[in-house]
Amino acid sequence: MKKSIFTKTFVTIIIAVLIILGAAYAVTSLFANNIYYSSKINQAKQVADSVRDIFEEDDMSYTDFIYSVDEMVIQMGGRVIVLDKDNNMIYGSRSSTTLTNLNDSFVPTDALDLKSGQNQVYEYKNSKGEVIQYTYAERLENGVLVMVGIQVKAIADTVAIIKRVMMFVMIASAIIAMDAAYILSRNISVPLRRLNYVAKEIGRLNFDVRYEGKREDEIGDLGRTINELSEKLEKNITGLQNELEKEKNMDHLRRQFIAQASHEMQTPIAIINSYMEAIEDGIVEDEEERERYFSIISDETNKMSKMVKSMLDLSQIESGTFTIDREEFDIYGLLEPECEKFGILADSQDLNFFHTEIPDNAFMIYGDEFRLEQVLTNFISNAYKHAKGSRRIVLNFEELSEEEMVEMPKNRYDQGIRISVWNEGDPISEEDLPYIWESFYKAQTLTGQKGTGLGLSISRSILQLHDYMFGVSNVNGGVEFWFEAPGRHVK
Repeated sequence: MKKSIFTKTFVTIIIAVLIILGAAYAVTSLFANNIYYSSKINQAKQVADSVRDIFEEDDMSYTDFIYSVDEMVIQMGGRVIVLDKDNNMIYGSRSSTTLTNLNDSFVPTDALDLKSGQNQVYEYKNSKGEVIQYTYAERLENGVLVMVGIQVKAIADTVAIIKRVMMFVMIASAIIAMDAAYILSRNISVPLRRLNYVAKEIGRLNFDVRYEGKREDEIGDLGRTINELSEKLEKNITGLQNELEKEKNMDHLRRQFIAQASHEMQTPIAIINSYMEAIEDGIVEDEEERERYFSIISDETNKMSKMVKSMLDLSQIESGTFTIDREEFDIYGLLEPECEKFGILADSQDLNFFHTEIPDNAFMIYGDEFRLEQVLTNFISNAYKHAKGSRRIVLNFEELSEEEMVEMPKNRYDQGIRISVWNEGDPISEEDLPYIWESFYKAQTLTGQKGTGLGLSISRSILQLHDYMFGVSNVNGGVEFWFEAPGRHVK
């Protein structure tokens, strides 16, 4: 059966505390007698040393001597006998004590024979053979014999008291340890159970569950790490799902593109073949009509050429060989002929083309002039295809300060220019917006105009290689494509 970490922690702490307390009690029981005995013997030696020090004081009276020894007896709580070098009584801890009425339980006969500098501990046993008293005897250098009696019963009583106190301490310590073990175990197990629940929910791809603890220890760090992992997994899985969905859509669009491209290639080929056969068979005899046929053939050939060129650009983009050749140039020098060219084209197609007045100054940007012209052409051509209503198209360009730009310039420039192309017409649906820049894509909800759907994808790659910000949005009853280029104003 699986044991919880609460049970393991609680039991481990209790066992450890009980082992420590049991060991302390065992040590006390086994060694307390010896320790206390050694302590009393050392105390007796100190009494002997103190008596020697008293005798070395020449100006001390007998009364002072008796008073000083009485103090030691009181502090020690035992019996003290002091004999001179001839074994005559100098001091006895009882007022009526004389050497003749002392039994040999306190003054062993052998102690009277000790020589100067010698000491000995003597035992006195009762009729049952039990030691009931120790006598420490020491003959000082001046011949004085000091004997200190130590009652075994006093030692036993003291040790018994220590054991009883130790028992109470153990019981109290065990109770406190159980409470502390419970609190500590719960403090560890509860957040770990929560973390386990959060981890299981993450395993079920439920990323709404979070660890909400405020701890600042390792458990808190683990909780915050799991939260970060959950956020990253949610983001990555969502991104992967979106990519898979997009890839699924793109596979469908590729198949549509192949069919559409094949159809569009076949149409101009069929037209060219038909008109060439008519010319070769002599059906067209009028020179003016023949010229018109040749003009149609030329137009269809140009369409095929543009289509092949777009497919070549797309192939280079996908293979990573598509490059740009950047240098500093005046963007207004590019915009001026574009405005003139598309203005003429607008007149021929019954479109209303407007553009910002080109200023007299120059505005230098760093980029590939040829590729940026391609982007501008794609934006305007796209606007021409989808213009509706009064068929208005507006090419707008505006110099910006560093703060007005969508993104701060990453190079030496501290200014920028925003170029946008707006056409009046139906908005792009929200479903189409995420894919409008993708290769092979042509929104079905725009106008049904023919096209390969490559221009915007190529434009996106060019702008990304330039590291320019760009986008598309539905504004003011139409659609606006735009990009921003860092640069500098030149007077």
